[in-house]
Amino acid sequence: MGQIEWAMWANEQAIISAWVMLTGGIIGLTGFNRWEIAAYSVAAGIFIILLEYPRGKRKKGHSIERRYQQYLTRVIHACGTITSNYYIRFVLHLLLCVPAGFQLPTIMGALGLFIASIIYFVAAFHGEKWQPVGIDTKGAPISSNQTVITQPPSQPPPRAPAHVRPKRPAQPSEGDPTIL
Repeated sequence: MGQIEWAMWANEQAIISAWVMLTGGIIGLTGFNRWEIAAYSVAAGIFIILLEYPRGKRKKGHSIERRYQQYLTRVIHACGTITSNYYIRFVLHLLLCVPAGFQLPTIMGALGLFIASIIYFVAAFHGEKWQPVGIDTKGAPISSNQTVITQPPSQPPPRAPAHVRPKRPAQPSEGDPTIL
């Protein structure tokens, strides 16, 4: 069984929680007490959305970029260890969720962000690190001609493992006299 990539789940949890906190902050500005907490929640929500929008590269498989991610990816990648280390993201999200927990419209976003920070801690504990998608580690964009194209399978599923499959005879060419 494969290993869980915790950072992927933390990223999705944090971005949804940031949208909830942003929405709760806007609602809190319309007539609730402690408007300062609502304004803080709006600013923190926008900051977290900008931080979490670029998806990280997966260890195995194909990483799908979000739309317009390449612009923020360059900024996040330029910040270095501050944005790529999940221990730092754990502490950052933990600290950002505390003030939002003191106003009713923003409490759901704060709880979701707290859960995202715990998931980031688990990701950091398992040794995961944010890697950019779409640019190599030196910061240069990956061109489309570097894409590896593989041939589709020649046999429909279910397929036997490679070591069990019988060897297929070579196909005769068109000029072979053995073809009738």
